[in-house]
Amino acid sequence: MFIKLFSDSVLDLYGVINVLYLKADRDANGIITIPELDGVYQGFDVNHDGTVTKQEFVSFWQLLTHQSKEHSEAYFYLADLNDDGIINSKDLAPLHHVFDLDGNGNVTAKEFGEKWMGIIRETPFTVLFVRSDLNKNNLLNKTEYNNFFISFDADHDGKVSKSEIETAWKANGFADTVKDSDILFDKLDNNHDGFLSSPDMSHWFNVYDTNREYIMSYASVNIDRASKMEMLGREHLIFA
Repeated sequence: MFIKLFSDSVLDLYGVINVLYLKADRDANGIITIPELDGVYQGFDVNHDGTVTKQEFVSFWQLLTHQSKEHSEAYFYLADLNDDGIINSKDLAPLHHVFDLDGNGNVTAKEFGEKWMGIIRETPFTVLFVRSDLNKNNLLNKTEYNNFFISFDADHDGKVSKSEIETAWKANGFADTVKDSDILFDKLDNNHDGFLSSPDMSHWFNVYDTNREYIMSYASVNIDRASKMEMLGREHLIFA
């Protein structure tokens, strides 16, 4: 059990990624197979029933990383590719596909590391999705979506400035990806008034609500847009 490697100190996520890779590549041949990937998630399966629940994952992830519960839950959602509330064998092939960046059927150390860097960058959006999902149904209606950034509204004026987003991005533990927040802000400020407000978010909701169901699924902020669309055929909320 690689849990012992973390018991005495807090490692940053890059250290965690290295250990996860070593745990996965059991035969040390530089390639991670689907069964080897399964071995990583078995480490989270506390009761050994073949299913990793959110509680199991979050508890173990917090022990590994000392991250907050909110951040740990975000990583669970990013791994639960079919959004059924558990991680099991149904998620493994899609997860392997996501890490297989060149699509040749093999996941190398380089691909594993690069994909994890992408996952770290996606975590802020996952956290914000969960915060916005007030009724916890893994869907955002238009009102919830309009409030996607409301937790960053420091002066409570109903709109969020770029400086508020940058400050909150760092305060929420996303400092390594603060440049992403600037790019995101410039993209979403549809009326170019220097703020993200309900009119901006309503515009983008209408743009991305292509099937006119007036809801956005959690899959929208999950791991990889192209892979998710291919595998799940789900609508995506993407800010680019």
